[in-house]
Amino acid sequence: MIQHFRSPQTVIARFVARRNLRSATLWALVFGGYLASKAIGFADTYPTLAGREKAVALFTNNVGIKMILGPIRHADSVGGYAAWNTFGAMVIIGSIWAMLLATKTFRGEEDAGRWELLASGQTTARRAAANALAGLVACLGLFYVVCAATFSLVGRTHSVNFNVGAALFFALSVVVGVGIFMVIGALASQILPTRSRAASVTATIFGVCFLLRGIADITSAHWLLNITPLGWVEKLQPLANPQPIWLLPIAVFILAAAGLTIFLAGQRDLGEGILADKDTAKPHIALLKSPLLATVRLTRANSLGWLASIFGTALLYGLLTKSAAQAFSQSASAAKLLNRLAHQSQLASITAFLGVVFFLQMFFIMAYAASSLAAIRRDEAEGYLDNFVVRPYSRLRWLWGRVCLSTTVIIIAGLLTTLGVWIGAASQHSSLPIHTLLLAGVNSLVPAVVVVGVGLLAFGLRPRLTSLLAYGVLAWSFLIEMVSSGISLNHWILDTSVLNHMSLAPAGGPKWSTNLALVVLAVVISLIGAMAFRSRDLQGE
Repeated sequence: MIQHFRSPQTVIARFVARRNLRSATLWALVFGGYLASKAIGFADTYPTLAGREKAVALFTNNVGIKMILGPIRHADSVGGYAAWNTFGAMVIIGSIWAMLLATKTFRGEEDAGRWELLASGQTTARRAAANALAGLVACLGLFYVVCAATFSLVGRTHSVNFNVGAALFFALSVVVGVGIFMVIGALASQILPTRSRAASVTATIFGVCFLLRGIADITSAHWLLNITPLGWVEKLQPLANPQPIWLLPIAVFILAAAGLTIFLAGQRDLGEGILADKDTAKPHIALLKSPLLATVRLTRANSLGWLASIFGTALLYGLLTKSAAQAFSQSASAAKLLNRLAHQSQLASITAFLGVVFFLQMFFIMAYAASSLAAIRRDEAEGYLDNFVVRPYSRLRWLWGRVCLSTTVIIIAGLLTTLGVWIGAASQHSSLPIHTLLLAGVNSLVPAVVVVGVGLLAFGLRPRLTSLLAYGVLAWSFLIEMVSSGISLNHWILDTSVLNHMSLAPAGGPKWSTNLALVVLAVVISLIGAMAFRSRDLQGE
């Protein structure tokens, strides 16, 4: 019996698209909810034009806010304010998702040996790369459709009131910004020999582009916007003063990067990069005498990178304390958000801003915690754990070594956050006592501990869900906090967010009883997960 297969030449494109459509839909819905919370919240807080103009005036000359979100354009309208407050964040978050997705699809699958199965069919290396790009484009297409639909629904809200055409262009602006770093990730995957290097280079390019855009926005060097992709995206100005002409350089860049990706895919061997590794190297056996020392050696670069990023971010926010605090001291919408999170009515402007800084740092430290749990699961799935358990080392010894190392990095991250904020704020003559910031730093560690607990519970009971649940706690908590800042949610929904239980220290005193309860809960579920791991079979991908 002859079996016929549907379009074997496009099987890779369909596989890539089918595998990633769910995440594209999820992020599009998140962005739609985020826009709704900000637009509706602004319209409800400032129902009159005079109130909106007064609110916008608070941010117009604020250097810190301009560097993070960009300059304000036509923010006296609800649509203009919503675009300014959400557009940059959507592009940043979406770009991170896109670059990780692209490096996973290309280099990650190749490193794991699964790309060989796809490339062994009726295809060539270049055709396979083109198919993979087509699959990613299909994901972006669905991402655009969902964003456009949700943005249009938000625009039809009477208090928001922007038309469907504006919503479609806003969604397109977000998608092309995300697409830029998707093709950069795909291109880096052809040049670099491993996924981690490809992702690191892509992230570095993103950081440089963000820095150039920030410098252009806060200095007279506005010409820098013309040479950076994020500058082109900013110049689209959706919902404010749309400039579709800037879609041209973006389209040229995306097509050129995609074409180069396909070309380079045919210039290298499978499993190699254009920049290949050395075939031989001198043996180095330091830090290989125990599972814990081996873990230190294998994860030190990643851990140091996270710590450097967390410290640098804290230092940057500390440097912005004086200018940004001025806006927080007078903004009605900021005061409304801070009152809800900090649970007190009178807040000093500096402590209010630093409270939000530590809140954002909680998010970054939680991201590290989720990534460390994902790495533990990856070591089991890829068979690395087998090399330890066949020796006289117990599973629990290996697991607790990994957990202790991750916990140590989390604690150091909290200390570096405190130090970075203190140094930056002190340089602006607006610092708080170091012990106050230290307590805020300790408070910021609790959500990360909860992420570790949830991840370990999943690792013991349902190992294939480890990454999903660890990152899910992070994404859900952040989403609930962002959405609830603009619209009212039921307290049962709010309580599902770990961040909702946290005090906005140093704006408000840490709630130590709540923190203790969360830590105890995390320890209990960690023990349950560890015991389950000891008795279950090892599971691959």
